[in-house]
Amino acid sequence: MILAKNTQNPAAKYLKTIQNEIIYGGYLAALVAPSFVLTVSLITNSNITLQLLAISYFIPLIVYSYDYYQDLEEDSKTNIERTLHLSNKARLYPFILLIYAIILVFLLILYANIYLIGFILALILLGMAYNYFLKSLTSKILAFKNFYTAFIWAAAGSFFPLIYNLGEIKISYFLLMAFIFLKCLVNVIFFDLKDINSDKKQGLRTLPVLCGKDKTISFLNFLNILAFFPLFLGIYMGFIHPYAIIMLVFYFYTAYYLKKSRKAEDGNLIFLSSTLADFEFILWPLVILMAQIML
Repeated sequence: MILAKNTQNPAAKYLKTIQNEIIYGGYLAALVAPSFVLTVSLITNSNITLQLLAISYFIPLIVYSYDYYQDLEEDSKTNIERTLHLSNKARLYPFILLIYAIILVFLLILYANIYLIGFILALILLGMAYNYFLKSLTSKILAFKNFYTAFIWAAAGSFFPLIYNLGEIKISYFLLMAFIFLKCLVNVIFFDLKDINSDKKQGLRTLPVLCGKDKTISFLNFLNILAFFPLFLGIYMGFIHPYAIIMLVFYFYTAYYLKKSRKAEDGNLIFLSSTLADFEFILWPLVILMAQIML
């Protein structure tokens, strides 16, 4: 029995390392961006390429990797498991970021038009503006970071296909942006639930800090319902194809993890926010593809 246990431990440890790298290395979270781009492209019948999806993937991957590297000391107080995993490769981070940046520049030069490059630079500047100029507003304006982050995700996911294809501006893109924005808002506020204690010490005005866990979850359930209003409006007015109604399945998906989070401890909240919550967006294009095939 001891021998069997010893032979299993290295494999289990190796699999755990891979799991942590996927989750804490930003690889899973970065998939959200191409998932948004692919979903919007499918719903609006926009042209989509693997190169565009790759561009939309490497941008958040670079941002997440940089943020995780910069916040190692701060995360040691709230996310010990992620800190331990990332600390093991801290010396490699500058080289990893350089490789990501080289790949992104290569993709942009070969496959992006000048308008998409300008749009991407604008998004990057918005991200830098928060870190260097606007971060202090988080302690003054309620949920400022949440609204700011959700807006950038929604703008990138909705308008990447439009700008890449230099297509006609249609109201469907704005309705889908509103849908993505509200669903992202649920996600990023939910992510703050695990940081209530640390955010309170830093004086940050997040919704969980001011309202508490239960009231925040109740508000997120309301946002989860509200998010589908622009989608249903687009379908009703004929701007969005009726098969997009299948996205309603994600109301129940979100409602499930919100319900599960009510009794979850801090450790489980970290797992829920890093996996189940983000994984919802990765499923979006798969569900839309399934609806298109069935119809």
